[in-house]
Amino acid sequence: MYTVVGKLDLSNEGDGRMQTLTQRRSVPVDAAKTAAIFGTLLIHASAAGGFAGAPGSFGWTSALFWNCLLRSAVPVFFLCSGALLLPPEKEVTVRRVWTKYIPRILAALLFWAAAYEGVELLRGWRAAGVLERTALRQAALNLVLFHHKNHLYYLHIILLVYAVLPLTRRLVAAADRRLLNYALGIWFVLGCLAPTLKFFPPLSLVGGIPAQYPINLTWCAVGYGVLGDVLTQEAPRHRPRTFVWLYLAGTALTFGLTLAASLKTGALYQVFLQGSAPGVCLQAAGLYGFCAARWQDRDRWPMAETVSKASFCIYLTHLFFLDFLAGRGLSAGTLPPVWGVPVLAAAAFGGGFLVWLVLRRVPVVKTYLI
Repeated sequence: MYTVVGKLDLSNEGDGRMQTLTQRRSVPVDAAKTAAIFGTLLIHASAAGGFAGAPGSFGWTSALFWNCLLRSAVPVFFLCSGALLLPPEKEVTVRRVWTKYIPRILAALLFWAAAYEGVELLRGWRAAGVLERTALRQAALNLVLFHHKNHLYYLHIILLVYAVLPLTRRLVAAADRRLLNYALGIWFVLGCLAPTLKFFPPLSLVGGIPAQYPINLTWCAVGYGVLGDVLTQEAPRHRPRTFVWLYLAGTALTFGLTLAASLKTGALYQVFLQGSAPGVCLQAAGLYGFCAARWQDRDRWPMAETVSKASFCIYLTHLFFLDFLAGRGLSAGTLPPVWGVPVLAAAAFGGGFLVWLVLRRVPVVKTYLI
């Protein structure tokens, strides 16, 4: 399931990138991360203008299809993180978490958040012909107060996931399979079902302390990590097609419920698109489970390995390219989404991949920023 490749590589994990390369690479993880980064690009490419039309129109429905196809992209990254970091043979101490893992994520977060703020300042300067002090002050406040570019929320979550990682590892190591299944059941009910169903009666009518039972997406990510570890061990015992059906069920649930609710409300209804929604969770489990069941015995997959290594850099930088194209009239709002969304996603992938090819040759940048 793994191949030996070398030293600690923090550029190889799309979620914080901690894979010890004195261990062997995980082909299922590389394959899952490859799918997840393309899913991220499809989601953001379709969201930029793709839903400007009327719900149910061909263009709008096409954008929704691409948006839902790999909607579980970020949860899949969490599954991969758990698969790599929770096995007992992986050495993770409290000291290591706080002196290496978290500082490196913070460095990447603050650098790229500052880069996006810098681009916005540049646009303002070009439009107004002057760079106002208030704009500089607001950019600094945005950086310090974590008002970052939207997709950087992923790094915000990873900081918390890493902070509790030693505790999560102790739970996974001490619990038997029955207890882990119970924990995952509680997690699914409170972290996936409850946050979705609370928008509908009768849960929408519940008040008091029980209204606080649902787990928010940030803490839900910890559960995704545990699920990733469990699936890594259990999925190879099942046929890959089992997980294909699970993926298809999750995709159909996400697409169908979002379409129906959007037609009813007259606008994109996003409750069923959130990362902890039941359909998204089923899709993530199906996608990662398929990779684990299908490729558990494969030693290497060079193409998936390369994309996996580049995925974090692509994730961090792809909005530069999508925003650039949108500023020149190329977005899902101006192109037919049925073919425009995958073309835009491919362009953003190509741009991010080229950035990775350049930056990976710079030692400090490779270690801390990509």
